[in-house]
Amino acid sequence: MAKLVYGHDARALRRATASGEAPAAPLSERELAALGIPAARIPRVQEELARLAAQDSRLLDRTTLEQLAAAISRQLRQK
Repeated sequence: MAKLVYGHDARALRRATASGEAPAAPLSERELAALGIPAARIPRVQEELARLAAQDSRLLDRTTLEQLAAAISRQLRQK
């Protein structure tokens, strides 16, 4: 269990559990899969996109969301 918790951003985990409800993902699993994001990374990419979109309303543009999703997926691949 400790490995699972320490392998993720602790602040993100606290925010996700403190809010009670997770924000809706701006892109669906099907849309992310069409962008070439592996199925194993889709839930994490959706979490990050939802968090970023909730913080900044300028990120609601579909093109920007798709670019962010690809960048997040690349970052996850490096870890």
